[in-house]
Amino acid sequence: MLGNSLSIREEDFATLVVARELSDPFRVLVVTILSQSCTDIAALRAYRALEQKVGVTPLKLSRSKISQITKAIHAAGLHGQKARALKRLAQITVDRYSGTISDILHEPVDEARTLLRQLPKVGPKTADVLLGVWGQPTISVDTHVNRVSKRLGLAPQKAKYEETRTALMQLYRAEDYRSIPLLFMAHGRNTCKALRPRCPLCPIERLCPYTKKTMQSQQLFRHRFSKSQLQKSLSDAPRSSPVNQYVPKPTKNNAEH
Repeated sequence: MLGNSLSIREEDFATLVVARELSDPFRVLVVTILSQSCTDIAALRAYRALEQKVGVTPLKLSRSKISQITKAIHAAGLHGQKARALKRLAQITVDRYSGTISDILHEPVDEARTLLRQLPKVGPKTADVLLGVWGQPTISVDTHVNRVSKRLGLAPQKAKYEETRTALMQLYRAEDYRSIPLLFMAHGRNTCKALRPRCPLCPIERLCPYTKKTMQSQQLFRHRFSKSQLQKSLSDAPRSSPVNQYVPKPTKNNAEH
């Protein structure tokens, strides 16, 4: 139901935009780091500026001054922290991985997550975002995914990142892992907002157990909801969607010579 009511537009997700343009995991990781604590629109704007003024390759970033990077990515916020992290990331990519992180994506998902989390500014969510873009069996949990999954009763209210991720991965089939975060993010941005959820417009309102709905009548949740029924409603993502079809193949060598 949710998948049929929402359209996943690639242009709304900075990581998908960059992955479509160039099948380069380093660039996707850069824009994912830029998107931390800011919107995808701002992250993409900062990425474009960085591309124009510095260059988004490990070699160019590693040779650039932090002040140059900071100025270029100003639109993304926390630009000082992110600039230092991007320079260190670039240097590690050059020194440790010969200029490309593509090989990490071919490791088993748990090993790949561990390796990615050793990189600057890469936590579990950022690692899962990158791996998910490349079709690895994982689900990333951002603030929208976390909020929506808990309001729907799909994860415990006090669950931390890994518990929420595991709960969702146990509910859904591996072939749905790529679509579920995108659907939940779109739903969280458009309808299930943090402060004023638009419950009257929600396509799955009757199935939702959230106790603070913004309904005029406040006659809430009169029918017992089935988790399996809710799971099916949320996983009806149109499999013909370009988002589900397109899994970029990282080039083996993105290093500059």
